Amino acid sequence: MDAAHAGSRPGKPLVGEHGVPPSKSLAQRALLAAALCPEPVWIARLGDGGEDLRRARELIAGLGARLEAPTPGALRVRGLAPGPSRGWRADQALELGESGTLARLATAAAGLCGQAGRAIELQAGGSLLRRSSPALFAALRRAGVGLRFLAREDAWPVEVRPIGPPSHLLLVAPTSSQELSALLLAAAAWPDPIEVEVQGAIPSRPYLEMTRRLLERFGVNIEAAVNAGGESFRVRGPLRASAQPILIEPDASAAAVLLAAACLSGGEISIAGLGADSLQGDVRVLEHLRAFGCRAGFDARGIFAGGKPTRGAQLDLAGEPDLAPVLAAVAACAALEHGARSQLLGLGTLQGKESARISVLAEGLAALGLTAIATPTSLEISPGRATRHALDLDPRGDHRMVFAFALLGLVREGVDVREPACVAKSWPNFWRDLAAAGATVEQSADAD
Repeated sequence: MDAAHAGSRPGKPLVGEHGVPPSKSLAQRALLAAALCPEPVWIARLGDGGEDLRRARELIAGLGARLEAPTPGALRVRGLAPGPSRGWRADQALELGESGTLARLATAAAGLCGQAGRAIELQAGGSLLRRSSPALFAALRRAGVGLRFLAREDAWPVEVRPIGPPSHLLLVAPTSSQELSALLLAAAAWPDPIEVEVQGAIPSRPYLEMTRRLLERFGVNIEAAVNAGGESFRVRGPLRASAQPILIEPDASAAAVLLAAACLSGGEISIAGLGADSLQGDVRVLEHLRAFGCRAGFDARGIFAGGKPTRGAQLDLAGEPDLAPVLAAVAACAALEHGARSQLLGLGTLQGKESARISVLAEGLAALGLTAIATPTSLEISPGRATRHALDLDPRGDHRMVFAFALLGLVREGVDVREPACVAKSWPNFWRDLAAAGATVEQSADAD
């Protein structure tokens, strides 16, 4: 067993109203949009979003945006609009950390909104060094952006040499909605219309809708049309500061972890600040939990869930694949306690995340003695021969695998997780918050 490990244990029901970090996806989009807006933009309810949001703040400051934090959780950003002899610039290499979202958004904006003649070097670390985005890089090359890859083709780290605004951008066969979101955000910084054409299907559409609705708050108009073989988006900016602060919602994928924990423990938890009008597609976790027989819904303050799963479910998670680790744990409970079979479909983007998530989940479930059948786009979970020995599960440095394995610890005794501190990427206080909700959490002395 590794020196650093942690785990939750079956015990009393988890109950009450609890909080989660701010939406990482929404906050990163808001920060980069603000960094391209010349007017002061107020962003509120940022809280402690972990390593990825810290990197985003540092990156936009390194590109020339001015940041002030007058109160905890609030940020005033004055950015740099692109144009002749102006735009983003950096005097030294900038760090992206491990965030794929930040990497894609920043790369497109650097290439299309940077100051002409000023190359911007974007460095990467950890799991981002193993990831790539060929469709995005190809779209930028077609537009004339100069790209010099510093380690391997179509991947980070990369040196970006900006160009002026194109009238047309072409994205072919995107593998992530973030690739289209990145182009839309960069196009939105310019006052003249820019058409972004997509050939092929757009994955994880709810994240694209998040980008569109956020840009509308910055006064951007986006007109969508269906074309032969794809879609087009006519973007008319520029980005303007809203009269009201941009409020960052609680992270719906983090909320899903606590809601599932309540269900697996037989309790009930509510989380304020998330409603039916949320920008985040991951609020569909309520629908998915109900499919397992749990109670879940919206109330006057936010969302709630409780009650143990009573049956298996077949779920299409193409729109919200980040919910797969959480729902795999719920499916495991249904299999162990009711002999139920479940299928999670639409997972085609998961193998290219911080870890090969479908495979890592299947390994963890198989260690419990369940039958886990993994394909490149799905995961089937059904009863097997349950094991009773202690388990030490390896999340491969992936924060969402830690969340999933912590949930498995509420279902079966003796589940420990290696590298528990890798949750710092998105939820630094995860283990503390899980314990505050009522879970019994055990950590080694050297686990953060």
